[in-house]
Amino acid sequence: MNHGERNELLFKIYLCKLKHTKETNSIFGEIKNCGFEDVEYLPFDQDINLNKIDDHNLKILATSLNITKSPANAKADVRINDRHISIKSLNSAPPSIVNHTSRVGFLRIANHLNLDISELDNQISKYWELRKSGLISEDCSNNNPLSPFKDNKIIWKSYLEYFCFSGTGSGDSKYPADFLLSIDTFDDKNSWQLFDKNETINQIWDGLKFCIRGGKGMDKYSDPKFKEIMSPWTEFNSNKYRGALTIRYKSN
Repeated sequence: MNHGERNELLFKIYLCKLKHTKETNSIFGEIKNCGFEDVEYLPFDQDINLNKIDDHNLKILATSLNITKSPANAKADVRINDRHISIKSLNSAPPSIVNHTSRVGFLRIANHLNLDISELDNQISKYWELRKSGLISEDCSNNNPLSPFKDNKIIWKSYLEYFCFSGTGSGDSKYPADFLLSIDTFDDKNSWQLFDKNETINQIWDGLKFCIRGGKGMDKYSDPKFKEIMSPWTEFNSNKYRGALTIRYKSN
């Protein structure tokens, strides 16, 4: 498993430990219940150094506590005291906010939320102009003064809130989230930060990195009915059609 997946499992097991000890924390208070949907995680009362457990035994331990990986379409990763939480692990590769989504997915969301996608089209067009001229790289951070995105938080806010809490370009999630929890080290409660929908985008905006890639997310481009929709974001660059947007968050 990758570092982010491991950190998420460790965090969930740590919740089980806090549930057993009844130790309080400033974010959730006492952990009275934790799990996923109608599955309740079991209390964890073993004296094990979780930092030293290998991946194989970590999965076995997690399973014994009723902990499983969240479904692929889930925005919530865990339910803590009846609040549905999306976990973003910062002690790993920058977590993804938007994952390989073409204009088809964004158009669906724009129609769903009654937004004007032409505002995104203009920024993506500027991105390609800057990228092809060599003024920006494939990954364009909001801390780059040339970024065509950095001054347009209001335009992106509704889209990003949707991706963080409600669904993806393909559809609404069956398991939406109420809050986003950023964690550094799984058992360092001082590193935990909890954000609701209204404050999340303000908190992460400066650390966002936009990137348009090919491959994954571009499978529909060969279909004429989708090609017309995808074309405003798509360029043939480095021997590949590239038009799928990924947005990641890096805190520093």
